[in-house]
Amino acid sequence: MLLPQSIPPSLTRPQGFSMMEAIVAMMIVAIAGSVLLLGVEATLESSVEQEEVVVADGIARQLLDEIQGQNWVDPELRGSPYQTSLSASADESRGPGRLYFDDTDDYNDYVSTPPVDIRGEMITSADTSGDILPDAFRPSSSKLINWRCEVEVAYVKETDHATKQPDNSPTNYRVIICRVFHQDFDNTWRQVVQRDRIISYLPAQ
Repeated sequence: MLLPQSIPPSLTRPQGFSMMEAIVAMMIVAIAGSVLLLGVEATLESSVEQEEVVVADGIARQLLDEIQGQNWVDPELRGSPYQTSLSASADESRGPGRLYFDDTDDYNDYVSTPPVDIRGEMITSADTSGDILPDAFRPSSSKLINWRCEVEVAYVKETDHATKQPDNSPTNYRVIICRVFHQDFDNTWRQVVQRDRIISYLPAQ
């Protein structure tokens, strides 16, 4: 007489995932996906910030080099090198651009939105020697439309170049401060970089 054989328990259970197992798996995938997206977002933000710093640093250093190459004092005032009012005259400010700036103090309180070269041309429209680029080689004119640069020129103490002096207390040292800003989507201006440079005047012996 043949006895009925017992069926293994594994064959009596339905195959596949249970509802609870599927839900747990979906939760794990969702959490892993959100973490991955956060990492990608952080990487993109970091890349954008680094690009902004590179652009702003280039604008600031180019302007600082231009200012440092100017005279300490207006050529017509060489006999009185210690000016007590650091600013451009009306004639020097008439433009275009900074074409009539002829000494470092002319740049005090200078503001340009967007940044332009010494002749008032968009920076993206000219090469490093000031020659206008052909249209085919120009970057988009909107590249710097949301950028602004500001310059401050001030006397500093002879023994402490970190301490500014008022215009009526001149010294042989000046600090040139160039700040570059970017306009965000909410129309607020955010400072990206500030670059400082100390220059000095050596009186004739």
